[in-house]
Amino acid sequence: MAQFKDMETEEGMLLWRECFKKHIEILHTHEINIRNCGFERPIKLYPLLAAIIEDSISLDILATHSRINQCYVISRALLERVINLSYLLYSSEEEYSSFVEYTKNKAARSLSRKIEIDGVEKVRLNFANENYQLSEDYSKAVERFTSPNGREIPRWTKLNIDKRADFLDKKSGKNLLLHVLMIYADASEALHGTLYGALFHLGIFVPGTYLDSAADQNKQKFNSLSFLYFMASSAIGTLLFCFREHGVDLSDAYEEADNIFNLAAEESGLAHEARQ
Repeated sequence: MAQFKDMETEEGMLLWRECFKKHIEILHTHEINIRNCGFERPIKLYPLLAAIIEDSISLDILATHSRINQCYVISRALLERVINLSYLLYSSEEEYSSFVEYTKNKAARSLSRKIEIDGVEKVRLNFANENYQLSEDYSKAVERFTSPNGREIPRWTKLNIDKRADFLDKKSGKNLLLHVLMIYADASEALHGTLYGALFHLGIFVPGTYLDSAADQNKQKFNSLSFLYFMASSAIGTLLFCFREHGVDLSDAYEEADNIFNLAAEESGLAHEARQ
């Protein structure tokens, strides 16, 4: 019987860590291909790619020091940026325009902020003087994202993240939707400061998980870290696929990343389980 580097072991965790580090290196090495590709959307959306690279590096640092709770928070940012950037490469002109206009809307609204409690203004910040006038395009963006009752419309697309992930999975054959399921809600709880959000990463809410000994605790830690590395590597692979689909010269980069990921899946036993 084949000996696998199980995700619950240190050896398995280190396998997926190396996989993730190689994916970061590939993305960092080939980002110049995206900046210089000559296609409008990939170039204009480059700030999202830069943020994804930063998220990946931050996740690597946090995971190396076993800061698993914080890893979930940064993983959510990484995952959502990958989904948005990948989806926008396929989206209609109307939806792409909505994303750009949403940015202008948020920038304009950020110039004047306030908090009201029971109708009473408690605090306000103004970053522009009373004589400042928004340019026409920014004023139109604010109008576009204001509802009939005067409230801000908080989304640039009608498709929630689940539907965007599902759309990309159908295109790429990957499984972003699984990562959304495993990351998104728990990361939200961590961000919102709940007790569940402070404890979930320890595995104490998972039936059948035993944490009585140091060995049990290490098993849980290695499994969590392995999954986070696995998730991030897969997400980067999806992003490379989507760029390649839209004419960016990334065939070698995608194939290299895909081979590295598939090899890790074989050595860890995940591929074997999938074939059963």
